[in-house]
Amino acid sequence: MKFTRSLMTAALAAAVTASPIATPNSIVIDMDEQELSRIQETDAELRATVGTTANEFTSGGCRDVVLVYARGTGQDGNMGERPGPALANALKSALGDARVAAQGVSYSASLLGNLASGGAPANEATQMATLVGQVASKCPSSSIVIAGYSQGAALVHRAAEKLTAAARARVAAAVTFGDTQKKQDGGRVPTIDAAKTRIFCNDGDRVCEGTLIITSAHSDYTPSVAPAVSFIVSKV
Repeated sequence: MKFTRSLMTAALAAAVTASPIATPNSIVIDMDEQELSRIQETDAELRATVGTTANEFTSGGCRDVVLVYARGTGQDGNMGERPGPALANALKSALGDARVAAQGVSYSASLLGNLASGGAPANEATQMATLVGQVASKCPSSSIVIAGYSQGAALVHRAAEKLTAAARARVAAAVTFGDTQKKQDGGRVPTIDAAKTRIFCNDGDRVCEGTLIITSAHSDYTPSVAPAVSFIVSKV
């Protein structure tokens, strides 16, 4: 059984179809029930020191590395279930818990946000850029990492465009997973040096091809966490 969710319906209701078809202004979830169940059952395993919500910068201040992360559509908290907590915890394991502050972006992560110009609402991109700017201003010795998954990856793109030159210069690394704007932005995060950027896209993840068709390949980027952390560590 496959699930299709169209944003053009007033109630955003789920429709069941054996052959989901992507239409303009629609998000298609092409995944069977068994795969959806597997994802739900394993989410809890990804939550350790950092869970679905992290406010270590806003509540605790500066550390050597500040990770500013945007979750995917519909995910819980401000870090989501995956791969945000796994990324933060692996980075802490690599560098030391006391050296890394994980900070989620508290944006809406709504379905409709995917249809905004650039894949994320402009006001929420401004919100993320402001947060990064606050880190840059308050933590002059910290390395800043910006990261996101799915719609959160789009938010990274749009927020990067809104950073001041001073804040942009402080970004040590930009990492995205299941990036809905990879194709549209030419495989780069705008305004961020390509050498500081890594975009992770699973084989078969069609959102990386410029569509909003959600397949099982989009569901789990945990295997990309280790190479992402290796990249980040090399930059901070």
